[in-house]
Amino acid sequence: MMDRDTLVQAILNLENKRSEAVPDPDLAYELAHHVKPHIDRLAAFRDGGGSDVAFDLDEEIEALGAEAEAAAPTRPKRTGKIPVEKGPPDGAVPTLASVPPIDQARWIFMERFFSLEKIEEVLDHSFEADVFAKHQQAFDTFFKNLLLLPKTIEAIERNDVQSLQKTFASHVILFRSPLMGNEAGKPIPCSFETMRTKFPSYFFRQKKRPNWYQRHDFYQQPVSEPRWVLCDTEYLNCTLRRPERKLNSYAKDWDLPGECINQKSVVEDVYDRIICGEILEEDLFARNCRSLTSTTYRARKKSPQRLVFTVQRVHKIAIHGRAGVPHWKAKKRLWPGAFPVMTFE
Repeated sequence: MMDRDTLVQAILNLENKRSEAVPDPDLAYELAHHVKPHIDRLAAFRDGGGSDVAFDLDEEIEALGAEAEAAAPTRPKRTGKIPVEKGPPDGAVPTLASVPPIDQARWIFMERFFSLEKIEEVLDHSFEADVFAKHQQAFDTFFKNLLLLPKTIEAIERNDVQSLQKTFASHVILFRSPLMGNEAGKPIPCSFETMRTKFPSYFFRQKKRPNWYQRHDFYQQPVSEPRWVLCDTEYLNCTLRRPERKLNSYAKDWDLPGECINQKSVVEDVYDRIICGEILEEDLFARNCRSLTSTTYRARKKSPQRLVFTVQRVHKIAIHGRAGVPHWKAKKRLWPGAFPVMTFE
């Protein structure tokens, strides 16, 4: 990482049109990758292509022959309905053991704890009073179990909030709902299909024919059950080991049985990305990763099973399928990986 003086000098050099090499190769790669879409747009405009640029984000064009929307993906502007709490709550740090779990979560996770009220606003669906109380009680139980883990219990006893914040720095707590609201606000199943309809800015639009995945069963399968989950935004690299083995190692690292660490299905992967994107206005899972899901399908009845995985770059989510785990390529530096999810059910 560059120190502050070097960074300031690099900014001044840019302002005065003096180009120098960035000394940190990792930072140089990240910066180059970040500005590449803008350079592509300018190049296309220069060549007469205007602003309709087909980015190399939708691999379905190459892998599956789909015709993706030829437009630069942009973030939708926040409507102002969902307030985001930045930083810890106001006031002195409390004794965590003496406050309710919801307050503990706000101190430890800050804006990365998504309350039920925020989930309701994103999904345009209000839980009945008794259902809301049930889900809130489930959260209390979930969070108490989380703070009893070997990695956290000593920090709780010391009331070491900073240590707990560091432990969960790459994590998000959210509620997965099997229901959402349609345009009229009426409850409907929360599936890949309904989320794609409600949040179209996250997906590429086909102009002439449906996406390949729309003909498969997983497209209409809803979120399986209501539950609270702890999602890690850092993926497990599965280049040399399959997701099952990586997830088992992850569970051992947390001193948990294997069934407490899960691999996402494709609908859960899409759900988590949209919830985080809508509440934080950040694409927390947009990594250089092909996210391997637990969802499989068959191209034909007797053909071998294929794996469904997702890729997200610059907000847009692309869904792909293939036989076997995809490989890392020099031209498309996307590692095969899995985003682990912790539950206690």
